[in-house]
Amino acid sequence: MAIHRFIRPLALLLPWLAAAPVQAAHAPHSQPEIQVGILLFDGVQIVDFAAPYEVFGQAGFGVSTVSAHGKAVTTAMGLKVTPDASFADAPQFDVLLVPGGDVGHAERDPVLLDFVRTRSGQARQVLTVCTGASILAATGLLDGLKATTFHNALKPMAAAYPKVTVVDDVRWADNGKIVTSAGLSSGIDAALHIVAKLRDEEAARAVALHLEYDWDPEGGFVRARMADRHLPELRNVAWPQDMKLQRLISVGDAESWRKRYRIATATPPDALLALMHDDLVEEGWQPDAAAGGHGWQKRIDGRMGRLTFATRPASDGAGYTLEAEIRIE
Repeated sequence: MAIHRFIRPLALLLPWLAAAPVQAAHAPHSQPEIQVGILLFDGVQIVDFAAPYEVFGQAGFGVSTVSAHGKAVTTAMGLKVTPDASFADAPQFDVLLVPGGDVGHAERDPVLLDFVRTRSGQARQVLTVCTGASILAATGLLDGLKATTFHNALKPMAAAYPKVTVVDDVRWADNGKIVTSAGLSSGIDAALHIVAKLRDEEAARAVALHLEYDWDPEGGFVRARMADRHLPELRNVAWPQDMKLQRLISVGDAESWRKRYRIATATPPDALLALMHDDLVEEGWQPDAAAGGHGWQKRIDGRMGRLTFATRPASDGAGYTLEAEIRIE
């Protein structure tokens, strides 16, 4: 009877505990053992810093944001964020997070780079998200290491920082102290990975479940491995000077991808497609007789890649749409 008297109140209590909010790591009365510093700068991507902030906060870490002078920054999407501290008065961090976004200015800012270099040396872990890897690469701290970044920034980063081994087949790259993650939401996964390293995997899983996030400790989805990586680059096409282009859709998976654009130009569709011919041939594509006049084929990783272009008048009669589709067979 005593056991039953104990179990019933406990059964009533457990759902309440499960529904109770987790104590925020940045609550005023808390003194978290692990402190995280998040770099902010004009052009920073919101999800790159906000998503890991949530992960670390839910893990019970203390989280602070810093900018060069402690003044508000404007994110890539126009949100203004006021940091907790400036570089000069920032506290010590166990984890330094370098987010991405529009990093062109940040990766050339000597004051910012010096702060990142110095604080990286003092931290237990350094994490970059998305194009934040380029900021860390600019400090020289990624020389000789493997790193990943946003899928569209992989080739530019490899060209700009030849001493860094840029990889495209992982959601995050762990070099021990330094972890770099791929684009945008990859920062959630990499932040959970940091929690697992500093605490344990069970703690990281608990955070992921609380966030209702399907975390894969082995890596999971890698955006850079999708089929659009095989689409032609067409870098040297002499596009009509009057052409205006609007991307309508870009969607697919590892086996196929299609992109659709709205085109406004005086150049007729067939003439526009003809402009691509030389670049396609230079990139190894050959006409695909079975697909008609606008079909191309190329061997890709031992498989046949088929590329087709299709145009049709725009629904409102102004201009036309161009759709490119690639399939790996």
